[in-house]
Amino acid sequence: MLAASFDRAGRRICNELLYGATIGDHMVRRHDGHAYLVVDRAILHRARQELRTQTVLFQKAQMAYLFTRGHTKGASPAAIATRAGIDPQGLERTLTDYNETARQARTDPLGKPAAYLQPLVSGPYYVFDCSLDSSMFYPCPMITLGGLRVHDDTGLVLREDGTTVEGLYAAGRSAVGVCSNSYVSGLSLADAVFSGRRAGAHAAGAA
Repeated sequence: MLAASFDRAGRRICNELLYGATIGDHMVRRHDGHAYLVVDRAILHRARQELRTQTVLFQKAQMAYLFTRGHTKGASPAAIATRAGIDPQGLERTLTDYNETARQARTDPLGKPAAYLQPLVSGPYYVFDCSLDSSMFYPCPMITLGGLRVHDDTGLVLREDGTTVEGLYAAGRSAVGVCSNSYVSGLSLADAVFSGRRAGAHAAGAA
């Protein structure tokens, strides 16, 4: 991921190479669910070239929209910021720091590896709105982490005061579990099996 992502204040969201669920968590908890991916002409050209070999059919349809109508274009960072609803000064300031980090091979403060740091300097510039519910044509490619708080032994849903809601269970990704703070593909399987058996056993006993 050579591009950089920003919020409405022009601050970077996080290391853009993080897992999708982790990026989504940063967006929701720290940036009010807003995220804007910024690329320059060079990166967009490279993305177009890789479209034929690195995407499946439904992604190609989505990319066709993003490469034609699904973006904001401008001659400068300030121009795209104004059109996209991002603070222009904030974006220019953060982007300048990002470019200098890339040029001087400094350590990225958000932990992005040097191999993926590329200065965004060849205009025009493009912004893709990746915010939650930003467009029916571009569903946010993120997932949430965690879920309802549940009783450790029964799987019954807990109220804010810690009491249980009798008869209401949560299991799998709808309940707090192994994947509540981090997620790697496949972890949900064991989480769902365990929490489902726990809730089922308690419900059967209660019946």
